[in-house]
Amino acid sequence: MSRQMALFAAQAQWAFNWSRAPNVRWRYLTAQRPGGALQTRLLTFALHSSGFTGTSMAVRTLSRLPEQRLQTARWLRRSRIPEKKSSYGSFHILNDELLKILRGLLDRIIVREGTQNVLGKLAVTYEACKKVPKLPDRHDVLFEIMNVSALAHWPVTRNSVSDVNRMKHYADVLLKVGMGALLRYDVARDSKNITAHVIQIDQMTFPVIGRNQLIHQKDKHNKRIIAAYKQLVQVALKFMAPKISASELKKIANTLVSFEGKLANLTASNEERRDMWSIYHRTTITALQQKYKSFPILGVLNKEFIKADIVLTEDETIEVYALEYYKKMVKFLEKTNPVTLFNFIGLRVMFTWAAHASKSIRDAFFELRKATSGIQKRRPRWEECTVLMNRAMKEITGYLYVKEKFSPEAKSEVEDLVVRLKEVFQESVATNRWMDKSTKAKALLKLRKMEAKIAYPSWGLNLDFLEGLYNNVPQLDPKSAFLTMWHHIAANNGKKKLEKLRQRYKRELDWIAGAALVNAFYDSTSNEMVYPSGILQGVFYQYGLPRSLNFGAIGAVVGHEMTHGFDDQGSQFNHNGRLEQWWSNRTRARFNEKADCFRRQYGRIFVKKLNMTLNGNNTVGENIADNGGIRLAFKAYNKLLRQKCDEVDTRLHGLEHLSGKKLFFIANAMVWCNLSRDKLLKYLIQYDPHSPSRYRINIPMKNTKAFSRVFGCRPRSAMHIDPKERCTLW
Repeated sequence: MSRQMALFAAQAQWAFNWSRAPNVRWRYLTAQRPGGALQTRLLTFALHSSGFTGTSMAVRTLSRLPEQRLQTARWLRRSRIPEKKSSYGSFHILNDELLKILRGLLDRIIVREGTQNVLGKLAVTYEACKKVPKLPDRHDVLFEIMNVSALAHWPVTRNSVSDVNRMKHYADVLLKVGMGALLRYDVARDSKNITAHVIQIDQMTFPVIGRNQLIHQKDKHNKRIIAAYKQLVQVALKFMAPKISASELKKIANTLVSFEGKLANLTASNEERRDMWSIYHRTTITALQQKYKSFPILGVLNKEFIKADIVLTEDETIEVYALEYYKKMVKFLEKTNPVTLFNFIGLRVMFTWAAHASKSIRDAFFELRKATSGIQKRRPRWEECTVLMNRAMKEITGYLYVKEKFSPEAKSEVEDLVVRLKEVFQESVATNRWMDKSTKAKALLKLRKMEAKIAYPSWGLNLDFLEGLYNNVPQLDPKSAFLTMWHHIAANNGKKKLEKLRQRYKRELDWIAGAALVNAFYDSTSNEMVYPSGILQGVFYQYGLPRSLNFGAIGAVVGHEMTHGFDDQGSQFNHNGRLEQWWSNRTRARFNEKADCFRRQYGRIFVKKLNMTLNGNNTVGENIADNGGIRLAFKAYNKLLRQKCDEVDTRLHGLEHLSGKKLFFIANAMVWCNLSRDKLLKYLIQYDPHSPSRYRINIPMKNTKAFSRVFGCRPRSAMHIDPKERCTLW
C-alpha cells in the first residue's frame, strides 16, 4: 500500500465509524499526513451528531488505530484557525505549501551584475519588498507617484493653494485625474465580435470595505468597521498633509466616507447583476456622450489609453455593464463639490500605493482587517511579498513553480477526467426530458467546444516570450525603494492591458490565471476551463491513489467548472463565448424553474450563530456548479467501474469495508473543508457567490440520490432529504 493510501486509510476509518452514528450531519475536521518534509496536510470531513463534538469522537475513534494514525487525532485536538488567517481549510493548507515553495525559488534566484532579465527583476523586487518594514517611510516616493497621477496637491484642505479650488465642474476634475475611482474599465474579449477586444465599462468597486457597510454606516453591526475605516482615511490624509488640524482631518475623513457611501448606494448588488442581458449595453463613445453630455467620457478614456499610444475616437465601440449606475452617477456628480471629488479620487489612488510607503498606513490597514475578518496577527513579510509577486508577475512565478513542481501524471489524469466527465455530461443532456431538441443540440456543441487549459500555457516555459511581457519594466536599482519598483511593474501591466485593444483575440495567449495558484476557473467569454498546476496536488489530486479518491476530489472540481458553462450566467454564452440567446423560450423557462429550486433551497438556510440567512440568489451559480460537479464526477466514476473494472473497485488495506463509492464522497468532502471566523463568515454571506463550505458539502450530497443509497441514510437522518425536495439540474 502506498504512503498516500495509508494516510487516507487513517482518515477514512475515522470518518466511516462516525458515519454510522444516528442522526448524522456531515461537517469538517482536519487531518495531517504524518511524516514528510512538507508535512502535507489533508482535510477530511467529520459527522456531527447531537451531544458529541467532532474532536472527542475523532479521538475516541482514532485511539484504537495504530500509532501513525494517532498523529491525525493529535492534530485534530490542536486544530485552530491560525491567528494570521480569517479562514483555514484545504485550499489554505495547500496554498501555504505553495507559498513556501515559491519562497524557496525566489530566494534561489541569482541576480548577476549587468543587464537584468525578467527573473532578475522579479528577484530584486522581492528582496526590496521584504526590507520595507525595516526601512523609514518613503513619503518622497509616494509624493512622486501622486504627482504623476496629477494629485500632487492632495489632499486639498482649507489652506491649500491648488487649481482644484478654482474648478467649477466635476468634469474638470475627471479630466485632470481620471475616472478610475468612479468607474471600472477594462479591455477584454468582445462579447459580440469575439475575434477582437473591446473597452468594457462597469460600476465602481469597493476594494477596502464592503458595499453594504458603506451604505449602512450607522448600522450597529457596522460601527466598528466604519470607525476603523475612518481611522485609515485619517492616517492617509495626515501622511500627505502633516500640518492639517485634528478638526479638519476628522471633517474631511467623514466627508469622504459619507461621499463613498452615497456612491455605493447608486450601485447594484451582486444578485441584481446576474442576468447579463439586463446589464449589457453595446454602444459607442459618441452615443454615450450625447446621452450624458456632462460626463467627458472620450476625454477621460483617452487620458488612460494615451499610455499605450492609442487615441480613441467618438465611434469607438464600448460595452457598458452598468448603464443605470452610469446615469445615476452623472446626475449625482453634477451636484458634487469638485474638491470633494478630487479628494475622494486621490484617496483611492493613495490606497493603491500607500501601504508600501508608510508604517502608520500599514498599521491602519491591519486594524481594519481585524475588524472586517477577525484576523489577529499579520502574516510574515516574506509571505506577503510572495503573494504580491505571484499576483503582479504571475507568469514568471508560474515559470519557476512549473519547473520545480510540474506533474505530467497529474496533467494526464485531469485530461482523462475532462474527457470522461464530458461524456457523462453529454449523456445527461441527450437523455433529459426538459430540453427541446434544438437547445440540446446547441448545448452538446458547447460541451464539445469547451476547452480545458491544464497546468500551464504552451509559452509558460519560454523565457524569451516572458521577457516580452515585462519589457516596459526598466532596469531596477536594488538600492531604490520597493514602491518605485512596484510602480514600474504596475505601469507595465497596465500598458500591456491597454495595448490589447488593437490586438486580435488569441485564446492560447489569454490565460486568466498563473500556474502557481490553488484554484480552478471557468471563463464563459471563451468557453474554457483552467486548472493551474498549483491545484493538481495535495487534497485535490495525488498520483497513486485509487480512482475513487481522485474522481471525488479533482474530478468533482472538473465537474464544477464544467457545470459553470451551463449555470445561470454561463448559459447565456454560446459555444464560442459569444453572448447569445441560444435557448428556446420554453427550455429557458424550464431551466429557470430548476435554478429557482436551488435559490429556494439555499435561501432557506439560517445560520443561527450569526443570525443570518444565506443569499440563494447571489450563490445560485456556484450552487448549481457544486451540485453538478459531484453528480457528474460520480456518474463518470460509476461508468469507469462498469467499463474498465467489471464493477470491482479498489479497496484500502484495513478498510475493505469502505467501498470505492464511499471513498468517493469522503474525498469530495475533503475538498471543501474549511473553518472561518465569524466576522469573515458574515462578510462572505453578504458578498461571496459561494455558499459557506459546510453547505458546499452537505447540500449537494443531500441532493445526490446516490449518496443516500451508498451510505444507507435513514428517512429521519439529517442527511436524508425528501425526493420531492431534491434540486437537480445537470
